[in-house]
Amino acid sequence: MGFLCTLLLLWGCVTQLLSDNKDFWKEEDKQKLGYCDWKCMKFVQSWPGSFCVFLGKRFNCMIPEFVNTWTIHGLWPNDVKDCCNCWNLFQSDLLDLESQLSLYWPSLINTTSFLFWKNEWHKHGSCAGCIETLSSPSKYFRAALKLHTFYSMDIAFQRAGIVPSCDRSYPFKDLSRTLLSAFTKTPELQCVMDEKGREVLVQVKISLHRNFSSGCEDFQEASNPSSSPYRPCNKNSNIYYFPINRRTPRDPCP
Repeated sequence: MGFLCTLLLLWGCVTQLLSDNKDFWKEEDKQKLGYCDWKCMKFVQSWPGSFCVFLGKRFNCMIPEFVNTWTIHGLWPNDVKDCCNCWNLFQSDLLDLESQLSLYWPSLINTTSFLFWKNEWHKHGSCAGCIETLSSPSKYFRAALKLHTFYSMDIAFQRAGIVPSCDRSYPFKDLSRTLLSAFTKTPELQCVMDEKGREVLVQVKISLHRNFSSGCEDFQEASNPSSSPYRPCNKNSNIYYFPINRRTPRDPCP
């Protein structure tokens, strides 16, 4: 009898997932668990040229030949993670998106891109899924791809004449003004320090409301320290924007 009950419970979970029901998160669950209390989310993009500069040695950095643009790191609701471990991601969920995801949301380390997407879905997507516009894997990943097009770092920098270089650095204010002009709001620019003490741009975070409009402020999120090796770029420093170097990605500008 115990085995039968367990089997029925698992089958109920599977059929609910396969239905792709927008009401996967029932209203009472949202209120009880607090997973939908988040106010803002971050759309995060990484620059492959400097992604490996501060990468731990346990990771093997690999920048695919076809990757030449800013890539998606994730779409992250603030202050919540790992909301529903039983809401799995299957490759069949992404069949019509896989070619775009491989190009604009690739893994840059020694793991498959699908495992990267799966981790992002479990960690962040399952929390975003409680709102209707992100209520399935397909909607979540499709939304991130649209945001990548709308908030194109490549176009914003190219129009301003900001190009990757080992020799030239840019004042923080020039980068900030460029993105303010392009996006109407200035995203958070994140940097790492390389072995030569250079401030290197590696990532940008764009704060969004639940309806995807920019400029959401979450003071609680700002007060929580991050464990990420990335930190806000020094506003008084010149910032390097390294080119992609597939041969020595950990030291792209020796």
